[in-house]
Amino acid sequence: MKITFFKIPKPRRFSYPTRYYDEEKEYWDQRKRELGIGGGTEKADFKSRVGSEWGRMRKLNASRKKKAGLSVVIYFAIVALIVYLFFFR
Repeated sequence: MKITFFKIPKPRRFSYPTRYYDEEKEYWDQRKRELGIGGGTEKADFKSRVGSEWGRMRKLNASRKKKAGLSVVIYFAIVALIVYLFFFR
């Protein structure tokens, strides 16, 4: 006898019936891909654009991290100087 406290529903299967199929268009798309005509240029342009943007953002973030690290060091030096002037003079 199996006792369960929580009933876990089973996932529903996804099924989407094809509404329209154009065999001629599929043939010509396949033929263009085989010959290397059109089709892939948009995808390649998008990949190169995304890659260049990520590289630019990576450089920008690296420079921001360096500036933030330098700021922490400067603040620490100022606090140490103030503590020295108040307690050791």
